[in-house]
Amino acid sequence: MQKLLILLLVFGLSPAANAVDRSTPAPAPAATTAPAPAATPTPTPTQVASTPTAAAKSLNGELTTIRALIAKNDFTKALAALKIADQDFPNNADINNLLGYSSRKLKQYKPAATYYTKALKIDPKHLGALEYQGELFMLTKKTADAKKNLAKLKSLCGVTCEEYLDLKKAIGNK
Repeated sequence: MQKLLILLLVFGLSPAANAVDRSTPAPAPAATTAPAPAATPTPTPTQVASTPTAAAKSLNGELTTIRALIAKNDFTKALAALKIADQDFPNNADINNLLGYSSRKLKQYKPAATYYTKALKIDPKHLGALEYQGELFMLTKKTADAKKNLAKLKSLCGVTCEEYLDLKKAIGNK
């Protein structure tokens, strides 16, 4: 917008501007010392990228792509993509939850535990992380800890939410 206004000022106000042959491309505008018109400045790419809506949109796109890999059971590619997403969007509970999930599915239990812990540190009420961490607890024979997660899920979302029901099924009669 500013460039357009400057072009109009430079070319529109000079008498020679009307005599220019319009069949050839206009020359690049020369640098001027005239002050720019008072207008709202156009945000820089860095400012645009740091706005919540732009960041959220990119994050949502990344998560959609990654969830498609997980749905195909391609946990190795999902894990690689998640590690990149974790660098681009640090301290995100959803990314850490999916890092834990993919690691757990690849039987990398120690890193999975670390990712779930980080997800829950970021968002202690993250239903998915509570469920998946509980499932990891069952795989590592920590039934008491899994039951604690089940109790947290019950208090957060009740006994009919998917996360509660899935963890309850994983615990079974233990």
